[in-house]
Amino acid sequence: MTSISSESILSSLLAGDLFVGGVHVFDSVDSTNDWALEQIRQGRALPFACIADHQSHGRGRRGRRWLSPAGSNIYLSLAWQFSVQVSRLGVFSLAQGWAVVRALNRIGIHDAWLKWPNDVMIGERKIAGILVETSGVRADSCTVVAGIGLNCRMPGSINPGGEVSWTDVAHAARGGVPDRNELSAILLDEAADLCQRFQASVDAVLAEVESAIEVLKGRVVELRLDDGRQFTGTVLGINGLGELRAEVNGVERVFNSANVSLRRQPGSRAAGGPC
Repeated sequence: MTSISSESILSSLLAGDLFVGGVHVFDSVDSTNDWALEQIRQGRALPFACIADHQSHGRGRRGRRWLSPAGSNIYLSLAWQFSVQVSRLGVFSLAQGWAVVRALNRIGIHDAWLKWPNDVMIGERKIAGILVETSGVRADSCTVVAGIGLNCRMPGSINPGGEVSWTDVAHAARGGVPDRNELSAILLDEAADLCQRFQASVDAVLAEVESAIEVLKGRVVELRLDDGRQFTGTVLGINGLGELRAEVNGVERVFNSANVSLRRQPGSRAAGGPC
């Protein structure tokens, strides 16, 4: 697969002038989010982005390891400062997932959908994940690092484990597969666009995200909380904070942090590939 090149990405990037702190490309880092958070502590101008060909200690949500083989995927982090209420960052996390869906649409993948709270799916298979972390949080402002891991051409030998099978751009694309430089630029453009619009109007972005997550409404899901409790519920949608609304035993409940597993639809078959 084509190697990642800062020159190639910048030449394709429409929003390049936005990144006053630069777009930084690495052969390998521990974690793009960790690099970005350290740069914020050191005072790098915002916004900025970094992209890596490989992560030695990639992280997913709740500290889970994000497998990050070299020469295969896109590992990207975007740092941005917002003057919004921190309580609404749940909407921002979903918005970055929506940015991934929009980027995939631009390369001809139109069946991607957003799974609360931070996954992008093709059918029942995961193609991307989002990890949002904060720095310098105040009541009405904060600096955010949005990490995006997008599977482009995952080696067949990779078996990440867990309950969700993976897919990648190479398997999902109907036509030619763009190289990672072009796709990185598209992904950064869409992510930056959502950042700008999130700052301008959280409610307008919320309306888009609500529409994007419509596919989950009415689905029966298993919800597992950090403390080990589990619930079965029917998805009703999301609220103004990006929290999941679900009917559990006839009562509406709201979840702001949970693992969500979809109940298999009648007549569906298990997804193939590593799980």
